[in-house]
Amino acid sequence: MTRSSTPVRSLTAIGTALTLTLGLAACSSQDTLTVCTSIPYEPFQFKDSWQDNKVVGFDVDIMDLVAKELDLKQEIVDIGFEQIDSGQALEEGTCDVAAAALTITPPREEVMSFSDPYYDAKQALGAKPGSKIKTLKDMKGKVLGVQRDSTGFAYADENQDKYEYDLKTYNDLGKLREAVLYDQVDAAINDVPLWTSKVTDDQRKLEIIEKYDTGEEYGYAVAKDNDELLSTINEVLAKSRKNGDFEEIYQKWIGED
Repeated sequence: MTRSSTPVRSLTAIGTALTLTLGLAACSSQDTLTVCTSIPYEPFQFKDSWQDNKVVGFDVDIMDLVAKELDLKQEIVDIGFEQIDSGQALEEGTCDVAAAALTITPPREEVMSFSDPYYDAKQALGAKPGSKIKTLKDMKGKVLGVQRDSTGFAYADENQDKYEYDLKTYNDLGKLREAVLYDQVDAAINDVPLWTSKVTDDQRKLEIIEKYDTGEEYGYAVAKDNDELLSTINEVLAKSRKNGDFEEIYQKWIGED
């Protein structure tokens, strides 16, 4: 969300309850809510080859609900995850909302404001079927893949001395997954639903070897001073849980209990 005091559009047509001085980021259309993400991060946001590479996923559907509440259309901005993680994209007005399966952490809370949590995310160790790796203890002297700037990286880095593996970092989930498939690494750590989606939807399956409850929660983020938009996001999350929209979207893209 930009720090500008000039709103993208007049919201009076929405009704006084939604007349917000949002200061929405300057973008190609005055009728859009710009949402920054980093693709691919299936099942939260990715390009669907069956729909002409349209960006789809859990976060996309939830942000559509937010945009609808504001009588706007969602415009997705695909950028490097480091620009989201640092708060740069929100600070500079590249987007109004960051929706990228973003774990709420104290360092991130210093540079952006988070919505209420919407997903409890555990970490998981993934490997090829038939792998001899059964636990992190088996990774001694081997190469563990992680995604740069992710909480999976933080977990792997914290335990590296204990289990004596080498770390190899990748910029996105797609490259990380390919590294496991083509034996560039022996195993990899990332969020559970990201492995689960691949396990169920891709013929080149990977197995979840081990899960780690790190107490992580995902949230949507806005610029530090954008309380109005943050309040709307929280209202939409609460409303969608009540009317069943959240459950429908959850089962559509994630499906686990």
